[in-house]
Amino acid sequence: MSTNTDNKKDLIIAAAIRRFSHYGFSKTAMNEIADDLKITKANLYYYYPDKTTLIHDVILSITDDFRKMEQEVIENSKSSIIDLLLELLELKSSFIERHYMLHMNENLEWIKGAPLQTLMRELHAKEIAQVALLFQKGIDQKELYIADVNKASETYVHIMKSIGLIGILSDVFTGIPTQCNVGNVLQNQKDATIMLYNGLKLNKSSN
Repeated sequence: MSTNTDNKKDLIIAAAIRRFSHYGFSKTAMNEIADDLKITKANLYYYYPDKTTLIHDVILSITDDFRKMEQEVIENSKSSIIDLLLELLELKSSFIERHYMLHMNENLEWIKGAPLQTLMRELHAKEIAQVALLFQKGIDQKELYIADVNKASETYVHIMKSIGLIGILSDVFTGIPTQCNVGNVLQNQKDATIMLYNGLKLNKSSN
């Protein structure tokens, strides 16, 4: 793929993110994105033949951005594992708040297609792998005592996502975004993380 094509796609993705983050997937039309870029709809469809393909690249783009931010925090952190986990939750919360309309729609009709389902499964697996690295770091630092790191990581990710889903469920049903829910979700996730961390620490006495 040529550099010019890559650059054009980057511009389209950036415009789409602005639209999707403000209005959501369903209420954004392709011609609106084309108008924002001052290009024809035919030109937009040259690069993205359908909206689902564009949504795929938008999700991938913002997720990559978040992973880079997350990795920077991890690499620069000298904190304990519990403080690092809480800091990462805050980072994710602020990121979700910025893209709230996209977040509250991410499990609706636009994610039903096979390509997007595959992407979401891949992102889920990467999230579990990242948590596993953090848990292993906690074990190496003798902060945590975990018999099965992969299982513990999968369980942790599922718990965090379940709390997040409960927090935005009313928004999904009503279609009315209430971003104050993001703060409530963050606090619940922090409480659950601290509870789990204390439980993992207590496992030392049984070893």
